[in-house]
Amino acid sequence: MTERSMLLELKQVGYRTATTKIVNNISFTLQRGEFKLITGPSGCGKSTLLKMVASLISPDIGVILFEGQDITTLSPEAYRQQVSYCAQTPPHVGETGCGDLVVPWL
Repeated sequence: MTERSMLLELKQVGYRTATTKIVNNISFTLQRGEFKLITGPSGCGKSTLLKMVASLISPDIGVILFEGQDITTLSPEAYRQQVSYCAQTPPHVGETGCGDLVVPWL
């Protein structure tokens, strides 16, 4: 059996707005080939956590490591070739849904 390498590690990660802690003191590891389930009630910070992992927002505290490197030291282009984020609600083109039908690739 081969040892799997560490892919992702969160160390005491937190995120807050001016008035609210959204994610507080989250730590976990993810090895290559491993899956994690992130579950919880609406508004508990699941999407915020995933946005931090995708480097769309930065944690206020803690560190996120990808293959042992702090993601803030990696170029966004190189990191996003390895890590992606799929939003729950797709963005719309223009003010109506018509643009999404006419130009679905934007």
